[in-house]
Amino acid sequence: MFHELRVYDLVPGRAQDYLEIFRTEGVPHVTRHLPMAGYWLTDTGALNRIYHLWIYASLEERAAARVGLGGDRDWTQGFVPKGFPLIVRQENMLMCCEQSSPLLDGVVAARGTQHAAENRDAPMFGDRLLSLTFGPGASGEGLIGRWRVLSGAAPGAVVSLYGHDAGSDPFACAEGAERHELLRPLSLSPLR
Repeated sequence: MFHELRVYDLVPGRAQDYLEIFRTEGVPHVTRHLPMAGYWLTDTGALNRIYHLWIYASLEERAAARVGLGGDRDWTQGFVPKGFPLIVRQENMLMCCEQSSPLLDGVVAARGTQHAAENRDAPMFGDRLLSLTFGPGASGEGLIGRWRVLSGAAPGAVVSLYGHDAGSDPFACAEGAERHELLRPLSLSPLR
């Protein structure tokens, strides 16, 4: 099993527009094919950036899922013409999980869940912050998962995701990290 972290840099000032289209129109189509684990917008660091995490049993499963998505007219003719013009750059990392948590284990177990479109009146974001850190030195409370990059951007790098409940310090896990970004999870994100 491996996890794919995708990084999309969006047109400055248009991140909320992209996310609105994704959550109200795109999510049921993409999750019909791809196993979503997380969907987040940066609050610090690289702005107008979204990270999303997908979980696959194998490269073959990933290839079949991508073929299925590519053949889905709701996705290719509905979401793509609206959402993709807002993407400036894309990057990905295929990663193996080195440390998990009960939250991540539960998301892995439910990884094939198709998500319904959200109503435009529903809150876009969840109610807590997450942190994404890069580098082996990061540590702290609230670890959701830690991965090592196998392929893509930064092979061998360590990536960690932390959740911050009310009253916790979202900057505590930044010490020792090469990069630390606060994330706002979409309310539809399994990892939030």
